[in-house]
Amino acid sequence: MSDFLFLYPKVLFALIPVAALLLWLRLRRKNHTLIAPHIAKAMGLNSTQTAPALLKAAALFWVIGVIALAGPSWQHAKRPSYQSGSARVLVMDMSLSMFATDIKPNRLTQARYKAIDLLNQWREGTTGLVAYATDAYTISPMTSDTQTIINQVPNLSPSIMPYPGANAAQGVSQAIEMMKNAGLDSGDIVLMTDDIDDNEKNQINDMLKGSHWHLSILGVGTASGAPIVLQDGSLMKDDANQTVIAKANFTNMNQLAQTVNGLFVPIQLDSKDVNSIIHFTKHLQTKASKNRDQNVDEVINNGYWFVLVLLLPALLLFRKGVIFALLLTATPLMMSKPAEASAWKNRDQQGYDLYQSKQYKDAQQTFNDPEWKGIADYQAGNFAGAIETLKGINTPTAQYNLGNAYAQARQFEQAIDTYEQVLKNDPNNQDAKHNLDVVKKAQQQQQQQQQQQQQQQQQQQQQQQNQNSQDQKNQQNQQNQQNQQNQQNQQNQQNQQNQGQNKSGSNQTQSQSQAQNSSQSKSSAEPQNAQNAAQKPSPQSSEQSDKQRQAKAQSRSDEQPKNDSKY
Repeated sequence: MSDFLFLYPKVLFALIPVAALLLWLRLRRKNHTLIAPHIAKAMGLNSTQTAPALLKAAALFWVIGVIALAGPSWQHAKRPSYQSGSARVLVMDMSLSMFATDIKPNRLTQARYKAIDLLNQWREGTTGLVAYATDAYTISPMTSDTQTIINQVPNLSPSIMPYPGANAAQGVSQAIEMMKNAGLDSGDIVLMTDDIDDNEKNQINDMLKGSHWHLSILGVGTASGAPIVLQDGSLMKDDANQTVIAKANFTNMNQLAQTVNGLFVPIQLDSKDVNSIIHFTKHLQTKASKNRDQNVDEVINNGYWFVLVLLLPALLLFRKGVIFALLLTATPLMMSKPAEASAWKNRDQQGYDLYQSKQYKDAQQTFNDPEWKGIADYQAGNFAGAIETLKGINTPTAQYNLGNAYAQARQFEQAIDTYEQVLKNDPNNQDAKHNLDVVKKAQQQQQQQQQQQQQQQQQQQQQQQNQNSQDQKNQQNQQNQQNQQNQQNQQNQQNQQNQGQNKSGSNQTQSQSQAQNSSQSKSSAEPQNAQNAAQKPSPQSSEQSDKQRQAKAQSRSDEQPKNDSKY
């Protein structure tokens, strides 16, 4: 009995209600003894019935059931161990071209679906997950818990990569290193990508040539390609401001697979592509073999013996209405909240449970440990909060995580200083070395982008100035043309006025000339008429002239003596 133990000791807390019940019965019994027997009899209180047999029996069976559930064990057994030698690493492309929409809704979403389908069928052996852009990153180390990896796949996106790019060779190299670190010398590498250039093809070929690493490639996308729709809805453009069309390079993928005796399949709407990869990866899986040199010391749960004792009272529960009543009683207990079920855990343990279930914000509020608070902030994407929390903690792990938070917040200068401080205290920290190199590259790229942006801004400003100058010239030319047009219009109006005046004077002169001519004609006609009139006297005129001659003759005869007397 020296090996006696309970496999689930926390279940024994269920004995507390029985202890409370027995204590209550004991106190109740004492109270009844204080009442006189004849008074108790008159009141219907019989001291001999204070602890009815049924209640005692229920308490006894409760204790037996709790002990059975606690898993009492007093036996051990030696059993041979079994293990599977299969191992594989899923390598996923996280370049911006995965946002291309030639397969709906986009390449990234379809790649996630295929990854989950593969992981659901990889239940034997160990599996790892790597994502890459310009550099490769371990998302999940080698583990037999594929469900944990499945939970991480939906969060994969090019947006979580430190800086954009694509280097499939880095992803394959990281997968090989992961399996070697796990003590493996062979395994499968399943690469999901939409492009492999010639340089990457040659590098991967050199890594896999003559090795026991087997490559499977799932080509994502189409050969015709499609534009890359970024997360803000805009289309990705090149330096010439032309829309980028991302085309899947199936030719290089197929050539690489044939060179290394691997498998290439393009992505398909059904599950044929997944089934092909599953079938191909089985060539490395060894059957579960018995390891005779190692035995597992297994503890036997003897609680089932106590269950046999409970069968007798369980038969009484089949009476009409008893089970229904128990269900009504048990339902509220089964619907208890997780927080209440975790009453025996401290806040850090509860926070860790929330962290494991990816409820990072709730975990951050639950943790008491400031370092765990910072880690939860980091996982929740609250990098500013993680920096604020972790920069006051001087442990190596906290400083390393602080450097990661600076890097994710794109505060590269602070990240470099933090990583260098970590390496100063721990020169063998390979993760810090790797991240330091990555951040330095990201800083260089950021500086280049800033320079390019400044140059573009300067070019735009120069173009704007040139445009403004050209606009001013055009405006001045238009003004000059308008002024010339106005002057021409004024000149035309002046000419028209002058022509009108000249025409009026000419008409007046002509009228005067005509009037003069008419007057002259009229004056010349009058003497002529007079002459004609003289030449053609009327009879009246003739008579008058005769009388005048007679009168003159008479006057002459009368005047003549006067003339004579004068002489």
